[in-house]
Amino acid sequence: MTNHFLPPSLQSIANHLHQNRLLTPGQMRKLLLDANVRPEELLPWADFDHPDADSYGRKMAYKGPNFEIMVMSWKPGDFSSIHDHGHTQWGAVQVFGPAEHATFRVDSGRISTLARWQMEPYEAVGVHHDLVHQMGNPTADQPFLSLHIYGEPEDDPSITGDARVFDLFKQQIQRVNGGVFFALPTAAIGSTEPAPVPDFPTKIRFHIELFRRMRQMAPLDYERSGYTLEEAQAAIFAPENRDFLLRCLETNANADGRQTNSVYWRILNRELKEASKLQRELQDEQAQNDRFHRYAEFYDAVIGQPSFDQFMRQYLEFFTRQYGISWPDQTVLSLGCGTGLAERHLIDQFHVPYAQLWGTDVSPAMLAEARKRIQAWELDLLHMEENTGGHPWDIVYSGLNVFHYLPHTAFEQAVKTAASQLRPGGYFLGDFITPDHIRWYPNILYSRDKQVISLRTPQLIEEQGAMFQESEIVNISFADGPMEVTYAGKHQRFLPPMNRVRRYFERYFASGVDLYDAVTLAPIPEAADSCPSTRYIVIAKK
Repeated sequence: MTNHFLPPSLQSIANHLHQNRLLTPGQMRKLLLDANVRPEELLPWADFDHPDADSYGRKMAYKGPNFEIMVMSWKPGDFSSIHDHGHTQWGAVQVFGPAEHATFRVDSGRISTLARWQMEPYEAVGVHHDLVHQMGNPTADQPFLSLHIYGEPEDDPSITGDARVFDLFKQQIQRVNGGVFFALPTAAIGSTEPAPVPDFPTKIRFHIELFRRMRQMAPLDYERSGYTLEEAQAAIFAPENRDFLLRCLETNANADGRQTNSVYWRILNRELKEASKLQRELQDEQAQNDRFHRYAEFYDAVIGQPSFDQFMRQYLEFFTRQYGISWPDQTVLSLGCGTGLAERHLIDQFHVPYAQLWGTDVSPAMLAEARKRIQAWELDLLHMEENTGGHPWDIVYSGLNVFHYLPHTAFEQAVKTAASQLRPGGYFLGDFITPDHIRWYPNILYSRDKQVISLRTPQLIEEQGAMFQESEIVNISFADGPMEVTYAGKHQRFLPPMNRVRRYFERYFASGVDLYDAVTLAPIPEAADSCPSTRYIVIAKK
């Protein structure tokens, strides 16, 4: 059957479908790819000027007795709602741009995200009756088209009729015979039924896309559909999300804070990063070049205080006792002081005079927190002059493995700089991590009250012959009530061998270098490659 309005590629598909009614999604996908459709052939059905109330453009290119060939148009930011395909038994979708595609599991009254990924241009996926998915254009400036073919063995005037749209804001399934859009008007919905309960990442991402679509729509369009922009936004960042998130984390992690479901972990982090992106847009924050922005404010709750309680306090006491340190008589310089938590402890508990302790850091955000506790300079320890402060220091301290964040080629220079700040007979005290620190490293860190949660995805990487532990970090805070999500990016820590670190210190500290496990405080033999806690302290005398 020839249709003179169809380009040859679509005509070949239509001809085949007129002759073959029993296909599988895999066969339909192969047929679509073999047709070698070009995006310019779909331009007669492009609809990039679709109304903002429509989540994407939707045009029928050809209607057969038991199949439909449709062209969808995706402007930047366009997303379908979560949906199935009604009566469709087999089909395929081909995208001609960097589309995002998500699939979902609906089972036992629950819905969860199976996968979410970015498709490559010209990539195709099969469609079947049980597929529940979502598609969209995540780009900022790249509109594109997609080709959709839906079919079933028997004749049907509406192949995709009675499709289910999963509205997780109203918690209802909406049966529709048209576009699977967000915030559908009542007139477009045939019937409704209760929706399955979403897991945390599925719920958050749905509400993000709903809110973004509603911001594009005229208020009259979504208000007469029973939605308000304020309620949609509040649902994303609701304080009640804390308990929901905690339950999901407990289900997918062990008692040591390590994730036990890698697929869920990837999806959770991806959707939280999307929430962070939206939150930045809403807050209209000034551009921040400091990678520790906001992270600094959460740091003590999830890193500083737990680390201080778990090992830093005791190694400071050990150093005091073992090396006969009289802190009130010492001048102290802290390299990479962060928020100044440990340094303030030296003032309050070890009685270092306030005027005799100074901190340095390169992060203005960290220094803003530190200066609430101590005196602190913004200084890069790799560019410090000798005898910072005008006199040599009695003790140079560096907590929470600061040296590992430096460029790996500058590690020895940092040791040399630390030595240059000390008077003869002065001490360096600092903590470090072993090359196998990742075996301890948890994926989830909580503040004591679990109002602040830090999600961490570590991996070992090699660059220029050096080994690093790279950790991608997402922080979630409920400390002020509503959920605040901050994507802190990827942080790299250089992992030099322990004996190399020892050699560096011995080179610049002639009066003795000792290494101890930071938790057990047991001496570390020279030949050791690691230690039980994967953290160690260096005590070196100039």
